Amino acid sequence: MLTKKQRKVLNAIEEFIFEKGYSPSVRELGKKLGLSSPATVHNYLITFEKKGYIKRVKEGIRIIDKSLLFKEKIEIPLVGLVPAGYPKEVFEDMVEKIEIPEWIATGKNKENLFCIQIEGKSMIDAYIDDGDIVILEKTQTASPGEMVLALLDDGSITLKRLKSGKNGILLVPENPDFKPIKVENLRIIGKVIGVIRKY
Repeated sequence: MLTKKQRKVLNAIEEFIFEKGYSPSVRELGKKLGLSSPATVHNYLITFEKKGYIKRVKEGIRIIDKSLLFKEKIEIPLVGLVPAGYPKEVFEDMVEKIEIPEWIATGKNKENLFCIQIEGKSMIDAYIDDGDIVILEKTQTASPGEMVLALLDDGSITLKRLKSGKNGILLVPENPDFKPIKVENLRIIGKVIGVIRKY
């Protein structure tokens, strides 16, 4: 059993991972919780590790069993493989559902949530890697700077960061090995609200 404070810290770890796509450092977790003492955060992590919730590794915090964290869950459809690389012509049907924490749907229509599996590495600098699951909210609009799933003029689909400026509308990768895509008629399918990291 966890105390109320311990549950709050564990939930903060969960939220950080879903919002950022990677695990928090002790300093980042302390900042999120408003705790100035790294030792206090460290003590929480030791407790969670002993109880089997997490494992501390060189790169941060690894969740051992997500089912221990996500007590209130909902299911959303996994609609297919989408490239974070070169645009792909169609979704690949995957008749499957993924469980996500219920809190991620707070203030949103659950029916508008879906997820995709990433294929490729063009978004690697945004901590979205090949094989990761990205959670999206269905929408036809997005603000510059947001990551979107877009349908291009040729019918292909891609996940990129939306930018606009003097050169028009661009879908920008988060990997210098890939080039931005300039679009004339952009159709947004959804925007990214979370990432499930693969380990």
